[in-house]
Amino acid sequence: MHRAIAAWLTEHPWRAAVASAVCGALSPQMIMPFPLLAVAIPVLVALRMDGRTALSVAATGAAAAGWVLFSVSHPRAWAIAIVALLFFSPVLLALLLKRTGSMNLCFQVAVLCAGIAVVIVHLVLPDPVAVWTDLLQGAGVKFAGDQDAIMKALARTMWGALAAVVLALEFGGLLLGRWWQLLLQAPGAFGAEYRRLRLGTTLGVAITALFVLALTTDSSLVASLMWWVAAVALAFQGLAAAHRSKAGGRLNKGWLAAIYVLLIVPLFTSITIYVLALWGFADNWLRPRAGLT
Repeated sequence: MHRAIAAWLTEHPWRAAVASAVCGALSPQMIMPFPLLAVAIPVLVALRMDGRTALSVAATGAAAAGWVLFSVSHPRAWAIAIVALLFFSPVLLALLLKRTGSMNLCFQVAVLCAGIAVVIVHLVLPDPVAVWTDLLQGAGVKFAGDQDAIMKALARTMWGALAAVVLALEFGGLLLGRWWQLLLQAPGAFGAEYRRLRLGTTLGVAITALFVLALTTDSSLVASLMWWVAAVALAFQGLAAAHRSKAGGRLNKGWLAAIYVLLIVPLFTSITIYVLALWGFADNWLRPRAGLT
């Protein structure tokens, strides 16, 4: 079925543009799988066709998502910038993948850029936490218990949470678009490529340092980077490790399916991500560089 979808989308560019626009219009509600599809379709076009066509398709999705946002609210400038980033950055990653053939490089670039974005926000804004506190209060969000304490704790790492969501959709869209492309061009090749996913030594050292700082300091920047951006990045590698264990016969297919189910069940999503993150952290340091298949 997915092979037929990929072939249909890339047979004529207007099909991809229409599909991207429809999924983009449904993306602001964050109803899965529409945000992921909206990102993956331009990626597929970039890998199968060319960058200019892919950017045009991404523009239709971004325009539809922006139109919906403006029709229901008055989004801030940074929210519009994030929508544009979400639609266009995966295309740039796809073009990097097309040029280098390295999914690992794209993974590392995506994680690094997400981290840099959070750092820039904390350097530029006088009080990054207050932005979210005001936003939550303005939206009338209510919590049981100590309202102020809970809101402050939530606002403290919201920039990291936002960056982590963008990273998850951006790289998840790249993976889905790549899978579609290889279904058409090299069936079975995607699995081997994804199982080799690795953050590497440099990012591994940085995340280890962040973990130590997160336990010893009260910095909202460090907390945002460690408990959100780094956790999602490590979860991607943990999922790759799970696929490698399944391919090697060490993990039952049912357990792998259970992981995916738990990832989409809201009650268990966070727990599953952190368990995968621990697996990814161990995998990054314990897996020999030569044994990447």
